[in-house]
Amino acid sequence: MAVKILSVNDTIGLVHFSGLLSPEECTELIAAGESSNAKPSEVIYDVSDVSYETSGRRSTVASPSVDRYPIIKAVRRRISLFIGVAEENQEPLQVLHYTRGGKYDIHYDSFLEGSPQLENGGNRMLTVLLYLNDVEQGGWTQFPHIMANIVPSVGTGILFRNIDAQNLQLRESLHAGLPVIDGEKWIASIWIREKAYVAALPADRKDEISRRTL
Repeated sequence: MAVKILSVNDTIGLVHFSGLLSPEECTELIAAGESSNAKPSEVIYDVSDVSYETSGRRSTVASPSVDRYPIIKAVRRRISLFIGVAEENQEPLQVLHYTRGGKYDIHYDSFLEGSPQLENGGNRMLTVLLYLNDVEQGGWTQFPHIMANIVPSVGTGILFRNIDAQNLQLRESLHAGLPVIDGEKWIASIWIREKAYVAALPADRKDEISRRTL
């Protein structure tokens, strides 16, 4: 499929595009998200290694299996070709679902210096969001520092930078998912690391390895 650039903002390399997914493939991804074990979305603050639920983020998230859903593998490959970064740098694709009132208050996708998350492939240098449906009202992606608002539309998406030339948090990348007023919102997100992504070990596995090395 041919990707069409709809708009560009150079401050954070924000690219609004269409054509990476067909409407039918968007439906496939939604079905994959519905069929997987969705759970409430969580956040990580500052340099913590612990994620938790918060009233500032109201959605559910699922990570469909690449082996079970071939569409996931196809999307990852297309993203790699589109952005020119190796597929191994991608975190697992997530499918997020926002019902009425669902939102994600202003936040950064990148991590601060000293965060344990940096051990899993460096910082999140890029974010890719894919809009899987048309939202009846609300649900815009807002970038307050650059005065940009992206309206979700099926088959479109955005790409933007999270870190600056020194690999530090890019101030202007602050963004929010505004509340859904009517309808629902489905998106797929993939974060791109500086290096090959290494999945974090669960807390119980960390404790087990720690005991073995004592």
